[in-house]
Amino acid sequence: MSKIIDIEERLQREQKKKLKVDRAKKVEMVRKILQCTRCLSRCLKCGLHFEAQQIYKRYRGFRFCDSCQEEYDEYLRLIQGQGDPRYPWHNRQWRRTWETWLAYQQALKEYGESPEFLDLVREVESEH
Repeated sequence: MSKIIDIEERLQREQKKKLKVDRAKKVEMVRKILQCTRCLSRCLKCGLHFEAQQIYKRYRGFRFCDSCQEEYDEYLRLIQGQGDPRYPWHNRQWRRTWETWLAYQQALKEYGESPEFLDLVREVESEH
């Protein structure tokens, strides 16, 4: 009789273990969205890590390295119809990459402000 396993106890342990794993996944997802995608120490477009003095430098709502900032300025100039591209590779496809990247940034912002995501953040915070 001593070798009989209490199935209820085992199910409860398994359920607790699953809840721990689910919570860890939630915490990691929230951390990545809130920290990694908006990291202050790297360029938002290419991921280049900034020197200490560049961390708080910000242009037009985005934190770019000098190279990405130059490209973004060129993109804005071109979509405003101010002349021809300075470089031949700043073609239609290049503009499309910027349009797509900007749309992605907007989608991330909207997701981070969605009621469901904010509920998840509150849930994770209340469990700490």
